Amino acid sequence: MKTAIISIAAILIGSTFLQAGFSERKLQSAMASATKSGKLIAFVFYQDYALPNCPKCIATTNANNKAIKDAIPRPDVVVIEIDPGDKDLDKLPSVVGGKGSAPRIVVTDAQATKVIATTKGSPDREAAKEIKNLVKKALPAA
Repeated sequence: MKTAIISIAAILIGSTFLQAGFSERKLQSAMASATKSGKLIAFVFYQDYALPNCPKCIATTNANNKAIKDAIPRPDVVVIEIDPGDKDLDKLPSVVGGKGSAPRIVVTDAQATKVIATTKGSPDREAAKEIKNLVKKALPAA
């Protein structure tokens, strides 16, 4: 019984690591999914913890990342989440750019060739609303 539990835990942890992080394969899959479903792609860059031993800094980073997550127009986009330290950032489309401030969202067309909307920093309600409106306008006619 103990061996079975340890084996299951190892499989779950291993599959979590396989799913984490940005990769060119995930980009290709997202582009195919967005094209097929008539959606756009949202590249979501999360903020890293600058001072992991500072409770106030951690709270601020968590709040910024939550604001970014809440601003994603999920029904209309295929989301690609990008964490600090992901290895294949050089494979990001040039219109998105791998470098820049985080947190941020860059919404592109289904082939990731044209930027539809972007936000830098933690968006307030108005900025989130504007992103959602720009995305709605850019959706292909159904």
